[in-house]
Amino acid sequence: MSATLPETVAEKIIEDKIVEWEAKKSGRSQTRPAIGAFPFIAISRDYGCLEEKLIPLFEKTFQWKVYGRNLLDHIASRDALNRSFIETLDEHHVNQLDRWVQYLISSGSVRPDEYLIKLSKLMKVIVTHENAIFVGRGAHYILADKPHGVFVKLTASFEYRANHIARLKKISQTEAEAVVRHIDRERQEFIQHHFKRDIEDASHFDIALNTQSIPAETLCQLVARVLEIKTSSTL
Repeated sequence: MSATLPETVAEKIIEDKIVEWEAKKSGRSQTRPAIGAFPFIAISRDYGCLEEKLIPLFEKTFQWKVYGRNLLDHIASRDALNRSFIETLDEHHVNQLDRWVQYLISSGSVRPDEYLIKLSKLMKVIVTHENAIFVGRGAHYILADKPHGVFVKLTASFEYRANHIARLKKISQTEAEAVVRHIDRERQEFIQHHFKRDIEDASHFDIALNTQSIPAETLCQLVARVLEIKTSSTL
């Protein structure tokens, strides 16, 4: 995956989603049932775990939209877009959304800062409308109370990840090791700052997968199987 999502691409994705969800809203039953959630996948990954290959493969395999850091941050940072996403819910469900976010804060799942509240609402609106794949941004904490999702950790040894980044970016091994350490530290600090959690705590995930030893296609099959088991148990 590219490090930066072009703004024009992000805007087109968002515009299409808002139009699609508004159309669903207008045709929705007026019985106003409790707000639900579609099955989803939340992926946390150590840097250098072949994510540039694996995330597109997950998207192709499941045929679900991927919401990564760039797209989520793009929406969260623009108040008009943020409001447009939320407005695809009716007033009844918007009130439920607010109660859900307050629950996340009161339970200690997220901190009560503006960015994280926006991010939490975005993820909730997305899973209310469609299946989705979330990459990073603490989705496994924000959506932890939703039984319809699979929480995945992609990992590999430091040496393997540094070797991969050296080849991918055509830099020296020493430079690659420094890059991997830096991004690992950034991700750890993000989780610690916003969620007060240890990113290495495996109890937050349904399945941890070693991308160094498991073929990419098998990784997708394993996640699909766990998703099948979890969704069938919640019916």
